Parts: sequence; structure tokens; C-alpha cells
Amino acid sequence: MRDKIKKINELVRKDGVYIKDADKDKKNPPLNVSSWSKIKYFRQVFGDELGFDTQIFDQEDYYICKCRILAYDPERVLATGHHKTFKKQGSYQLCETFAISRALSFFGILESDITSLEEYNMLGIPITRETKGAVNNSTNKGVDQIINDFKKCRNIYEYRRVRKINDPYIEQALTKHPSTYKSIMNIVESVEDKLNKQEKI
Repeated sequence: MRDKIKKINELVRKDGVYIKDADKDKKNPPLNVSSWSKIKYFRQVFGDELGFDTQIFDQEDYYICKCRILAYDPERVLATGHHKTFKKQGSYQLCETFAISRALSFFGILESDITSLEEYNMLGIPITRETKGAVNNSTNKGVDQIINDFKKCRNIYEYRRVRKINDPYIEQALTKHPSTYKSIMNIVESVEDKLNKQEKI
């Protein structure tokens, strides 16, 4: 099981590691990852070996969700996670997703911060992708990461979130590497046009 958890963390890390803007100057800042990536790769690696059991409690102003990660024996609980989501912030589906993400964190699928990228976005806390070998260092890895971020967008709202996260790197490319900036923006504009057309259908 440890090897599978390690594999999941490696896959999740490839999708992106993020840091709160307020923590950038810290020596060893807590790093977080996407809840969607955690759930996706958990399913991919473990298949039907392990599963989630969730309960949602509907209160007047908020939802509370409890998630348990279970083995083949439903009495064997491997990890639990809870999340409280105010109704003005999001739906019960979002609350369930965050509870699952937190259970996965306690299961060992995390970088160093239990809280996920999407939770910080919901709270409006500024966060930036940690890019080793970023655009301003003239390496292809940073450019590829930025382009892949946009290609993975499934709707215009996700596109806007990704654009906000990557704008600082795109601006660096504009000032220091115009040709790189052009190649990035070709993809960005193409994705935006495609998603805008989907919204109008």
C-alpha cells in the first residue's frame, strides 16, 4: 500500500504543486496540491481495492460532510476527513469533494499542506503554482507546465482560475522571452475561445 500511495503522490505532484502567496518568503513553506488530482489518481491506482463512504449533513447555513476511506472490509476504516462549507460559498457536492480530499490527506496523499488548492481558491486566498525551472529561467519545463495547465481546463471557470495562477509567469515571459510568450498565448487564447463557445451552447 505504501508504494501505491507514493506513486499517487508522484502523479499528483506532476499536475502541480502550489504555495500560498503569504508563505512565499518562509524557509520551508507548506505546499499543497489539487483535490481533483488526488481523487483522480487514487481511483486510477487503487481501482476497486479501496473506496469512499460519505455522509452529508444539511444545516441551515452550511453543509458538513464526513468521508471515510474503506478497505474491502467496511469495518476497516483507513482514514477519515471532514469539511464544513457555508452555503454561500459552495454546494454540498463541493463540501463532499473537500471532505474526500482531506481524508486522502490523512491517508498520506498530500504534499505538506492538508488543505487543497481548490479550498484556498474557494476562500479567496492568493496562491501560486511553484514552478521549478520557470519561464524566467529559460527552461522548457516551466512553459510545458503552464501550457498543460490550460489544456486541462474543462470549463471557463476553471480556465479563469488557471489564468489567475499563471498570469505572473506569463508576464515574465512577455518581458524576458517574447517568443515564448507568443507560443504560450497561442494556446491560452485557443483554449479560451473553445471554452467560451461551449458556454454559449
